[in-house]
Amino acid sequence: MKPYQPLFLGVLVIVLLGLVAFMPALGARFHALIGPRPVPVGDVARLAAENVSLAAQLALLQAVKAELPSSTKNLIPALVYSTYPFNLKNEITVNAGSAEGVSAGSAVLFEGNLIGVVASVTRGSSVVQTIFDPNFRLPVRIGSQGYSALLVGGSYPIAESIPKTAAVAPGDVVMSVATSVPYGMAIGTVQSVSLASNNLFEQAKISFPYDMSMIQAVTIVP
Repeated sequence: MKPYQPLFLGVLVIVLLGLVAFMPALGARFHALIGPRPVPVGDVARLAAENVSLAAQLALLQAVKAELPSSTKNLIPALVYSTYPFNLKNEITVNAGSAEGVSAGSAVLFEGNLIGVVASVTRGSSVVQTIFDPNFRLPVRIGSQGYSALLVGGSYPIAESIPKTAAVAPGDVVMSVATSVPYGMAIGTVQSVSLASNNLFEQAKISFPYDMSMIQAVTIVP
């Protein structure tokens, strides 16, 4: 390096610092040339929107991951639309439809338990009639002896038409045996047994291992 070059560079730096200090407008232009360029306002808004969208997707996955099956072989996963603040138990709407292979009559499961059947289908969604619908009917068997009964839906579903000779007891599992749904799907367990009003049969109140209003994800048997 020639002897005069350091001196020239030092003078140049002093001049530039002086311009920045005493002529702010010129200094700002110089900073714009050598400094980092600001992100356009439109890009900032777009990035913020993308961050919110990703945060929503992450929150949704965290909320329903425990309810989604580890394997979806031969099953169609679906998320349940909310009807809050209305606590509807007789039907739910899910975000899977004919495009995913869902058809009317398909069985709908939660954690392996039968909770209803698909009543109607559009391309992107389905309405499910649950076992809490008063019009729901399904042949079932109860306990290890397989006593026959008829599941009658409603706010408090019961198993009706149980033979009086059947040794049904609290804790016995209630399972599906109808041709329209998979055979042997768990529905619930017997809570209590009583004599029907006609005195010809027994009936059983059923307890369920879930809260219908809290279900966020289901699987559908195509």
